[in-house]
Amino acid sequence: MTSIAFFDIELNATGKLLLDIGCVLSDGAGFHKNQPEEFAQFIGQCSFICGHNIIAHDLAYLQRHFGHPEWGFDKAIDTLLLSPLLFPRQPYHRLLKDDKVQTEERNNPLSDAKKARDLFTIS
Repeated sequence: MTSIAFFDIELNATGKLLLDIGCVLSDGAGFHKNQPEEFAQFIGQCSFICGHNIIAHDLAYLQRHFGHPEWGFDKAIDTLLLSPLLFPRQPYHRLLKDDKVQTEERNNPLSDAKKARDLFTIS
């Protein structure tokens, strides 16, 4: 079976400081901490990495962090790009943040990684 790592990262408002990483593998194993090197090791054996808006956002940051302009791109699946195909009548393609109690509450990247997994698996 092909293994997929579903992940999300949270950055500060300027996009320069990593705040948190969340990831769940297709076998259910989870990762939730602000340790990019451990994250890279955690997903190292996966055939694909998947998330919502990872090409423009998450991968761009991680590529700068690791000093590798193509890091992760060869394995990337972006659910933001799949959403218009799955839901053509929906004008916006954000992940539903129904687990957030208050709008100013910080996002939970592990929760968002699981939502990206769920979106991917319904396709």
